[in-house]
Formats: sequence, C-alpha cells, structure tokens
Amino acid sequence: MSARRFVIRAVGANGRVTTQAVEAPTRADAMRDAMQTGHTILDLREEAQSTPRRRPVTREHAILILKQLSVMTGAGVRLLDAMETLADSLTGSEAAARLNAINQSLRRGDRFGDALEQSLPIYPAYVYGLVRAGESSGKLPRVLTEAAQQLAFEQRVERDILNALTYPVFLVVSGVASVAFLLYAVVPRFATMLENSRSMPNGLSRFVLDAGVAFHANAAAILLSLVGLALAISALSRTQSFRANLRSLAHATPGLRALLAARQGATWTRVAALSLDAGVGILDATSLAAGALPAGTHRQAVLAAIPALRAGSEIDTAFRGAGAIAEIDASLLRAGQRSGALAQMFHTIANRQEEALRDVLKRLTLIVEPAAIATVALMVGGVVLALASALVGVYEAIG
Repeated sequence: MSARRFVIRAVGANGRVTTQAVEAPTRADAMRDAMQTGHTILDLREEAQSTPRRRPVTREHAILILKQLSVMTGAGVRLLDAMETLADSLTGSEAAARLNAINQSLRRGDRFGDALEQSLPIYPAYVYGLVRAGESSGKLPRVLTEAAQQLAFEQRVERDILNALTYPVFLVVSGVASVAFLLYAVVPRFATMLENSRSMPNGLSRFVLDAGVAFHANAAAILLSLVGLALAISALSRTQSFRANLRSLAHATPGLRALLAARQGATWTRVAALSLDAGVGILDATSLAAGALPAGTHRQAVLAAIPALRAGSEIDTAFRGAGAIAEIDASLLRAGQRSGALAQMFHTIANRQEEALRDVLKRLTLIVEPAAIATVALMVGGVVLALASALVGVYEAIG
C-alpha cells in the first residue's frame, strides 16, 4: 500500500505545540507512530494531495498510437504486449490511461475495434470501421498504417491551409490596427486644426474626419462591442447550425469552393480505397467513405450512390449518377470493376484529387496575399489621402 501523508499537531513534554508531517499507509498507523514519540496529539489530518494533471490526447498522440501499433503488430508482437509497451512510453499522459483501459477491455475478450472506439473516441468514425475490417481480414497492421497516413494527410492539409492564410490575416489585422490608430490619435487632431478654417472639407475628407472624431469619443464602447462580438461568434461556432451555415458560405465562395471540393474528393476516395483493401464490401466501404466527410452536398452525393449499388447498378454508374465523381473518374472505376482492381482505381482517383488540392491551394495563396496587401493599402491610403486632401483645401483657401 502506498504511503499517505498526514499533518499532526501535538504538545511536547515542554508544553510547546508543534506541527509535523508524517507518512504512513493508514490513519491508524500515523496515529500510532505519533503517540510513540510521547507527544499529546491535538489534531491529525490527512494532507490533500493534488492529482497531477495529465497531458491531454493530442492529434499527434492519436497518429503516433496507430503508427506504433502498426509497426509492433507487423513485427509479430502480440496486440496486448504492444499496447502495454506503448502505454509505458506515454506515462503520465491521458493517452497512457486510455491505452491501459483498452488493454483491460482486450483482456475481457472485447474486439480491438470496439475497445478502441469506447476508450479512445478521438478518431474519425471511418478509423474504427477500418480497424474492425482489419481484424476480420487479418490485415490489422496494414490497416493501422494506412489509417495513420490518412490522418497525417488530413492534418497536413489543415496545416497548409492555416499557413497559407496566416500571412494575409496578419496583414489585414495590422492594417485594421493602423487605421484604428490613425482614427483615434491622428484624425481628431486634424479635425481640431481644421475646425476654424475658412474651407470646410467635404466628400471623403469630411467622412474620415467625422469617423475619427466619433471613434475617438466612443473608443471604449467600440472596443467592448468588438470583444462582445468576438465572444458571441466564439459561442456560435460551437453550434451545429452555425457550422453548417459557415460550410455553406465556404462552398459558395469562389476559390474556397474548389479547395473544399478537392479535399473532400481526396478524402472519401482514399477512405473507400483503404476500406476495399481491408476486405470491406463496396456498400460498407461507401458508408465509411461518406462518414469521413462533413455534412454537406458532397457527403449527400456519396450516400446517394448506396441505393443504386443495392439495386445492382454498376459502381461507376451509381457514383456518376449521384454526382459523386466526374466522367473521367467513372471510367477508371469501370475499368477497375472489370479487372478486379477497384481499390487501386480509388487510390488513383484519390492521388489525382490530392494533386488538384495542392494546385488549388497554391493558386489561392497567390490570390489571397496580393488581395490582403491591396486591402491594407486601400484602408491606410484612404485615410492618408483624405487628410492630405483636407490640408490641400486649407492651403488653397489661404492662398
């Protein structure tokens, strides 16, 4: 039994009250040890021990778990031993606790896919389906490797998109901050200086001067309003309806529409290929592939192919009729179905979609960065031009 820590207040032979800490397995043991010193015990309480905060399960942990398990099981290590080894390497983290829970489920006789979904529900739904298929077909190491690669690809795409948007967002934020500074600190001084001039500015100059005076007078209220708006958007972003509307807006935005279409096309075709490689039938593979997509038109198109497949339609006809693939991809599926290389054809389609995704991302970066620079230039330049025009008007009136 591990020792517990107790705090004891006692009166010694000299009449002085002392406080000391002792470690003992139980409260009775602590009391007995304290009484053996000859002190009179006034109070004994257990010291509260803070539970160390576990590191949460990150996406890197999630991918690492699949990779490590695939390597160890592929080398012939028993799944139970692989789980224990992996849990020991992540000691002190939430991931280790979850892996130990999975191990307990495996010892009770649960299937690995079920235990993984119950104790580590951080993966997309298709991962658990692939793991179950890999268990049934004896291809678990390969399935784990491919699932980890797919998760790593999705994470890399998100990181590339964020990297592409970081600089433009920084430019726009810097531009807004610069304009705010001009409106708060510079424009009101110009307005005061021009207040008694014989030539009153008009047009853009008048608008900027009025805006600067109003912004300076209500800066605190405007700042609080912006903070409130940010908090409201943050709260709304957690709702399904807001996310659905945001996805609809993204799909309706030129540039983003092509980017999302390429990404979702690459995702579902790759998952379908992995499912077929694992021995899953085309109907279940299609369901897993649809589950890898967010709610939207693309997912609906993939799901719409399932009734046609159940009715006996050709695979290429079902997906093309549902609008899930283009004609050129349908020809690949037709050839794959006839030759028995359907999974390979799905991989080929996924590779083509991933290449299209990289091209779209490059084009979007080339457009967004100049657009951000132009936006900042227009904002700052508009304020400067308005002030310069006002000054020119004053000089002309004086002359």
